[in-house]
Amino acid sequence: MAIPVRFLVYGLSTSCITLLYALRLAFHSTIICQLENSTDSFLLDEDLKQYTFQSVGFGLAVGLVPLHFLNFLGTRNVTSIYGIIGILSALFYPTSYQMGFYASFVTRLLQGAPLGILLWLIAKVATDWTPKTETAIAIAILTSVYQLAPFVAQISAAEMCQYFGWEYTYYFLAVLCAISHIAFYFVYTDRVEDNQLASAEEKSLILEGKGKGGKQVSENVPYSQLLLDPTVWATWFANLAFFSSLLVFLQYGPLYMNQVLGFSVRITGYSGGLAHVFCLLAKIVFGKVMDRSQMDMTKRLKAAWTVIEIPSLALLLALIMIRDVYIQMACIVIFITIHGVAIVIIVKTQTYRSAEHNHVLANGNTLCVVLCLFLQPLIVKFLVQSNTFDEWSRVFGLHAILILTSVIFFTCKVDATPAKWTGIQKVDTKIEEP
Repeated sequence: MAIPVRFLVYGLSTSCITLLYALRLAFHSTIICQLENSTDSFLLDEDLKQYTFQSVGFGLAVGLVPLHFLNFLGTRNVTSIYGIIGILSALFYPTSYQMGFYASFVTRLLQGAPLGILLWLIAKVATDWTPKTETAIAIAILTSVYQLAPFVAQISAAEMCQYFGWEYTYYFLAVLCAISHIAFYFVYTDRVEDNQLASAEEKSLILEGKGKGGKQVSENVPYSQLLLDPTVWATWFANLAFFSSLLVFLQYGPLYMNQVLGFSVRITGYSGGLAHVFCLLAKIVFGKVMDRSQMDMTKRLKAAWTVIEIPSLALLLALIMIRDVYIQMACIVIFITIHGVAIVIIVKTQTYRSAEHNHVLANGNTLCVVLCLFLQPLIVKFLVQSNTFDEWSRVFGLHAILILTSVIFFTCKVDATPAKWTGIQKVDTKIEEP
């Protein structure tokens, strides 16, 4: 039996953004190898190291600006353009590092720019290529970028540092990224009807209930009404809490496990990588449960957010109170596994609430990511002076407060019915019995 083309689209879209993200995350593992036995690296300067961490945030902000204006080129062409930028900057990074801070900063900035399409592409595929009856499982696959990218980055860096040299991490991932983007270009079409690989039955399934042309087209985005919607702000704050908490372990996890907990680079890479594999499996199971549930969609999403984030909050509190390094490692792995599922709930809520304007909310999500990338290095530098358990406990405590606030805000303000400012008048959010 042939694989449905929409699943090829899900897979290739996920592969493209996963490898772009992995190229950015690889630095947080290769930095350990770059500094090993080094006495003259600019990364030994704490200020320059902080600016290097922040450079990706600058790049993401720069990459987000033209995204709105490039929509006329179509999803396939925009994804290809951003992919080329990410691949070339990754190939040049080892050379730029040898050239010094300024060349490295610019290259890292260019590595950050393509990340602007991550949530944008997820929103596009979830809206245009996903049947309404499999929204959650599709989003679970597409958002697995947050699990696959750290896994690929950490495992690749661990093996390359061990056997070839940290530079080959970027060469290896860049080649994989190029292959994924070429395959995506030949499989994906901006209009489902134009796809030569999909059967008529599959096209009909995808387009059912989406109106003429497979899209709910609206010429003007009602920004004033959108920005006054409490659900929009609740999901944006939820995304801020989600990504900031996850970023602690994506950006600083390898250093924390290596320098504070005392684990080797290889153990650090594999433990982090396995945590993201566990999370990916959890998301797939969670997506199936969400799609099959008969509960009202708003109640379903609120319950799901609470079920996912309250245990995540408890695990952060455990990291604050328990000092055993093995228990700490276990808490980190379990936290990544559970907390990573939360993005499915955010994207699903936004898809149902904003319909054809989903890409606008996705751009808002990306702005939240930019904010995290700018502020988190400053916060960590302020709170963590000597790399001790007590100092990192402050970082974990701050994110525990963020998660608790997101649970309160989400459960009080979220409404998953299509907003009045969308083109949909009424949508039945319950899944029909087969």
